[in-house]
Amino acid sequence: MTTRNKTPLVVGIVLVVVAIVAIAAVVASRGGDDDDGTNGTTSSLPEELIGEIRPVTVEGSALPPLENPNNDAAVGLAAPVLVGESFDGSVVTTASEGGPVMVVFLAHWCPHCNDEIPRLLELEDAGRFPDDLKIVGVSTGVSANRPNFPPSEWIVEKGWLWPVMADGVDFTNGFFMGAEAFGVNAFPFITVVGADGNVLGRWAGESEPDDFIAKLEAALAA
Repeated sequence: MTTRNKTPLVVGIVLVVVAIVAIAAVVASRGGDDDDGTNGTTSSLPEELIGEIRPVTVEGSALPPLENPNNDAAVGLAAPVLVGESFDGSVVTTASEGGPVMVVFLAHWCPHCNDEIPRLLELEDAGRFPDDLKIVGVSTGVSANRPNFPPSEWIVEKGWLWPVMADGVDFTNGFFMGAEAFGVNAFPFITVVGADGNVLGRWAGESEPDDFIAKLEAALAA
C-alpha cells in the first residue's frame, strides 16, 4: 500500500477515536435513569443533538473491526441489519431488497467523506452502479462542535441521493450503534452485503471513482 493510500485511513482512525471519546463524554455527562442503553434512545441527548442522533435497532451479531482489507475476517459472515430513521423520521433499513446492499458510513466533519460523496454522485450520474444495488448512508460520529454540523443539513448540501440513517448511541457504553455493529474504524467506511445477507467486502478511506468501482466489482464477484 502506498503512503498516499495509507494517509486517509490513518487520519480516519484518529478521527473516529476522537468522535467516540466525544460522544462518551456527552453520555457520561447527560446519563440518567431514563437511558436504556439498548436502542439509541435520544432521551438524554443535549438539545442540539436531538433529531441528529436517532434510535437504531441492530439485528444480528456485530462484525469484527476491519484490520486487513486484503484478508478481511468479516467476509462471509452474516452482516447485522440496522433498522433506524432518516432525519425526517421515516424508516430506513440496511436489509436487502432482493439484491446486494452497499452501506456507506459517513461523518459530517470528516474531510475524506466530504471528498468522497461527490465521487459517488459522479458514479451514479455515469450509471456505473449496478441497477439492483441498494445504497444506504449512515450518518455517524455526530459532534455539535465539529465542522458541517448539523448532519441533517450537511447531507442535503452535499446532494446525497440515497436513503440515510441517523446512527443511534448506546448510552451504556458510549458508542455509535450502527458503526460499532459494522466494525467501523475509519471514515468513509463501506460495506457490501450480498442478497443472502453475508458480507462480500469492506474498505475504508476515500477512493478515486475508478478505484471505488474496482473495489465494488471485486466484492460483488466474491
